Amino acid sequence: MSGSESPSATEGCLTQGLRADLLVHPDVVAALRDDWDFLAQHDLRDGFFRTATWYLAWRRHIRPDATPFVISVRSHDGRLLGLAPLCRVKHRDLGFRLDAIGFGGREVVSGDYLDILAAEARPAVVEAVLDQLWHVRSRWGLLVFGETIDGGDFQRTVESWAAQRRLAIRRQEERTCPYIELPRRFDEYLRSVGDSMRYQIRRRTRDVLEKNGARVDVCTRPDEIADGVATLVRLHLARWRSADNAGTLGQQGFAEFLRDVCLSPPAGARPRLYLLNHDGRPAAALLAFHFGETALYYQAGWDPDSPLSRLSPGVVLMGRSIEDAILSGLRYYDFLRGDEAYKSRWTKTARTTTTLLVARTPMARAYLATARLKDRLKPLLRSRARASAPSQGDDAR
Repeated sequence: MSGSESPSATEGCLTQGLRADLLVHPDVVAALRDDWDFLAQHDLRDGFFRTATWYLAWRRHIRPDATPFVISVRSHDGRLLGLAPLCRVKHRDLGFRLDAIGFGGREVVSGDYLDILAAEARPAVVEAVLDQLWHVRSRWGLLVFGETIDGGDFQRTVESWAAQRRLAIRRQEERTCPYIELPRRFDEYLRSVGDSMRYQIRRRTRDVLEKNGARVDVCTRPDEIADGVATLVRLHLARWRSADNAGTLGQQGFAEFLRDVCLSPPAGARPRLYLLNHDGRPAAALLAFHFGETALYYQAGWDPDSPLSRLSPGVVLMGRSIEDAILSGLRYYDFLRGDEAYKSRWTKTARTTTTLLVARTPMARAYLATARLKDRLKPLLRSRARASAPSQGDDAR
């Protein structure tokens, strides 16, 4: 499609009787919101970050420079069977600046488990999307499939597809995503953690709620959660500033993004904001999203100046949110990406996500080759750094 064509025009191709269309106009993409979010609900465990709501709010508040490159897949009778929530971005790394196509809703807001949506016939839908990407290959040099489940069917299909077309491919950014497979009762869960952690959860909950008279309020209405986002952001930033860290929620547009998602959540999503109130003011906050069969722990914060700060208010809210997920009949509690030490105290199980880079043009291939060279040099540089570091006997004062 040239720039002179209608902004709602699409480029389509047929694969196994399915029609894949490229959608690039924001209004056309936004009009798919309800059907798009319906598709996301077919993945009960991981569909939340693939919703239209997440994608559209991300573009609006975080990456307005990212332009839609969404691919819809329909049956012969026009039914929407699948969709790839892609966008066009400038990929800047290692001195390269490349035109790239990748999943939306990833940068800054940390969307995980990104993938193609499919209501049925998933292998055919994925194939149709990849065929369409090849059909419009003149419009991209690099594909960035970020935060996909490592070893999943999407990764395997992309790797096979790239090999058939002799495209360069690279795996990078392997991330650990801890999760709990929830039992039927909270007491069962407590028996699954270590003795020290079990004691801490029970003791801190008792100290905070019973001895200090605090209470946990659970906000479930979209309007009250949206209003409470400001409290979450304030407590999150206060907690990290006390540790000389900027905190992620302070990034431009992040608070507005969260408020937007919470105020108009995608179909099937139930945001929950947990507030620990003490002496008439919030001492800690935790935001989670219930979607399908999963509770997604998203972000938290607490007041370092509160008398409760020494009593691990985050542990109290985390325990309450896990218990709430169990009472809601959910199967998983997901901590999302990050191997922070505190997560290992709550669970020992985890999945892994990986980013796949697929290079078509000479410049994109050179970028992947440079990245591979950097990988090979890292151990050597670390070894040299250790060798040049002063020993304990050196006068390094």
